[in-house]
Amino acid sequence: MVGNILIVGDQNKQGLDLKQALKKETYFSVQIIPGSPISTKPIIDQDPDLIILNPKASYLEMINFYYAVKKERETQELPIALLLDETEMNHADLPLGIQEVLYRPLRMSEAVVRVNLLFKRIHKVDQKNIIQRGRLSIDVTKYEVHLGDKKIDLTFTEFELLKFLCGHPGTVFTREVLLNKVWGYEYYGGTRTVDVHIRRLRSKIEGKSSTFIETVRNIGYKFISEE
Repeated sequence: MVGNILIVGDQNKQGLDLKQALKKETYFSVQIIPGSPISTKPIIDQDPDLIILNPKASYLEMINFYYAVKKERETQELPIALLLDETEMNHADLPLGIQEVLYRPLRMSEAVVRVNLLFKRIHKVDQKNIIQRGRLSIDVTKYEVHLGDKKIDLTFTEFELLKFLCGHPGTVFTREVLLNKVWGYEYYGGTRTVDVHIRRLRSKIEGKSSTFIETVRNIGYKFISEE
């Protein structure tokens, strides 16, 4: 899966603002978990592509967390960035494995750009081309869809339908609008074809524990917003 970022530390204003900025300006999936007590289990459970350490009390606290992450086989290869006060940087002895340092107080526009560049450098992808919704990721340039680590094979129309719905989470679209947006105004088929493609799409991306597309009775369909 591409684009899962985990901010580790206190849910202070800097961490919350960074989370909101990344979710607004990119397609990253972003979560915050406590950094204390030190435990790598939540990280393993979240399966992130990038960790951003946001120290609550001290630089030393997060460095201890860093070494705990690097000690575990399941997490030792994870790239790590660090939020740090500029005053702390003067006497900080950063481990070589820290990929990026973001200085507090954060300038959010700069922070988003730097995280994007870091992600692109590490994972060799341009995040602007990725739509990420939970475990579902869509690469709009490669025409690839992944659910977790599993690649999903879609037809061209199924891909375009999913991309359109996924790009407007929470918005309800009538069958007529979907027909126009995905199939085009020149398509003369009936709206029944929308139902058929939605059913096929659901069979490929949904299961007992995952629902992405919701039927809105007497109206149409919507992609369920990520909470």
